[in-house]
Amino acid sequence: EGKGKYTWPDGSVYEGDYINGVRTGKGKYTWPNGNVYEGPFVNNARTGKGRFMFASGDFYEGDFIGGARTGKGKYRWANGETYEGDFTKGALDGKGIYKWPNGNVYEGEYSNGARTGKGKLMWANGDVYEGDFVSGARTGKGRYTWHSGNSYEGDWVNGVREGMGILTMADGRVISGRFSNNEYIGK
Repeated sequence: EGKGKYTWPDGSVYEGDYINGVRTGKGKYTWPNGNVYEGPFVNNARTGKGRFMFASGDFYEGDFIGGARTGKGKYRWANGETYEGDFTKGALDGKGIYKWPNGNVYEGEYSNGARTGKGKLMWANGDVYEGDFVSGARTGKGRYTWHSGNSYEGDWVNGVREGMGILTMADGRVISGRFSNNEYIGK
């Protein structure tokens, strides 16, 4: 019991609390590639609220269970993108908010790292889509409103208007019927 420092032959270093020779308590683990974790350990695994700094410049702060990002957390990529929300075994999973440096924002559900379920995607130019997503694509029922004032509400498949829908133009004209590959094809 107590504090200690151990260096593995590959260059990994742990400095922190031990109980019966097992990493348990607060500690810092540094990998040879420059990745660093600071936070609690339970039975040698990252468990609790911690911080993981990647050598790439990416950064995660939040919950860990059994060494994996699981629970609530915030991930910041080196390119400026951020995600705040739920994680399961390292993947975006549950509800969260994803922001891009250009001002685009997605708020909604994720499954295994992809936008899946109900969500709202807002572009910096003012366009908004609210509805269903499957594997990151607008698929199912949804409403897209362009910054011009035009809107479409109806069926989507892989990001395109496909199926029944209503296209309402900013000038009040309404086109209702079947769409295929974003084009109106009739009633």
